[in-house]
Amino acid sequence: MKSTLVALLAGGALSSIGMTVASQWAALRILGRVPSGERPTPPITILKPLKGVDDGLLDNLLSFASQEYPTYEVLLGAEDAEDPALAAAREVMARVPHAPFRIIHCPRRTGMNPKVSILEALAARARHEHVLISDSNVRVGPGYLTAMAAELADPRVGLVTSIIVGTAERTLGAALENLHLNSFIVRSTLAANVFIGHACVIGKSMLLRLGDLAAVGGFASVRDVLAEDYLLGKAFQEAGFRVAVSTEPVRTVNERWRLDRFVSRHVRWTQMRRRVHLGSYLVEPLFNPVPLLLLLSIVAGGALAWTALLGVALKVALDAALWSRMRGEGMSWRCAFLVPFKDVLATWTWVVGGLRRTVDWRGNRMRIGEGTRLEPIHGAVNVSEQAEVATIVDQRWAA
Repeated sequence: MKSTLVALLAGGALSSIGMTVASQWAALRILGRVPSGERPTPPITILKPLKGVDDGLLDNLLSFASQEYPTYEVLLGAEDAEDPALAAAREVMARVPHAPFRIIHCPRRTGMNPKVSILEALAARARHEHVLISDSNVRVGPGYLTAMAAELADPRVGLVTSIIVGTAERTLGAALENLHLNSFIVRSTLAANVFIGHACVIGKSMLLRLGDLAAVGGFASVRDVLAEDYLLGKAFQEAGFRVAVSTEPVRTVNERWRLDRFVSRHVRWTQMRRRVHLGSYLVEPLFNPVPLLLLLSIVAGGALAWTALLGVALKVALDAALWSRMRGEGMSWRCAFLVPFKDVLATWTWVVGGLRRTVDWRGNRMRIGEGTRLEPIHGAVNVSEQAEVATIVDQRWAA
């Protein structure tokens, strides 16, 4: 019995290491891609939904106020007119008076997904055909818009997404989040792109044309789902468009997270992945060899146990190499020692995400169904018909 268990664990661990190495190769292949030499600069409208004060919000917004790009605007929207994030937006506008920012109050819900409701309201105010969706916790370099626009120069490309890099950790929860973003998330998304031609779109950074968006159903088609980014990417591909990946780094600033926030985030993300593609969800553990290797070291004993621990060290080394490539700096010893703990915890969130049917997201508790469709748990959510949705420009800052 023990020998059978050892054989199964050893086979699973070996397969998992092989898949991890292969996905690392795929990630490095895309990260090493030379950007297109074509540099068109069409006018761009940036849609930036706000809710609460994210880590480093002021500097995040400032990075969008200093883009080396000829014509663009930034529409900042919040459901609550008194949202504290708007104070940071106004400070940026006071510091950089020429920044093309507009604050827009977006009070009406059009569906269960509050972010999509804000995006619909902001898109109605967009002055330009090219629209970039950007989360509030991302920070970019001055060439970000130029790099994104270059990927959309090909008319066959309907949507451009970005590689996300986690940075700025100061707490345990933030360190775990950045470790997971810079290893499992980037490997799995880029491996899907290389090996099966499937682009996993991450909604923190997406560039598209409004006309193309309307052709695939618009924001209205994802009003009531949680994984609006993934499903929009899927809709573009099914309509015959390509989804491109920009290698310009987009940093997501995760500075002061508690441990429970990391767990909650990845239980939610696991539920999303399970609901959009069950097969992919079921093979996820094979991209995380550490739990299998640790179990093997406990069960097998002897030389095989030491070999398993060397496998754990190899996984840490792979994570450190990818971290260094993406962040341009070496992984600290503190973070390196956290890798096995993070991987075990990630496996636990995978199990919980397979069993749970509800999500807690920015103060909203909802039930998640097939295709990540959201349903209220207590009573009905007050939504407005599309024709009634009106955005309100903050006249103190409207140009």
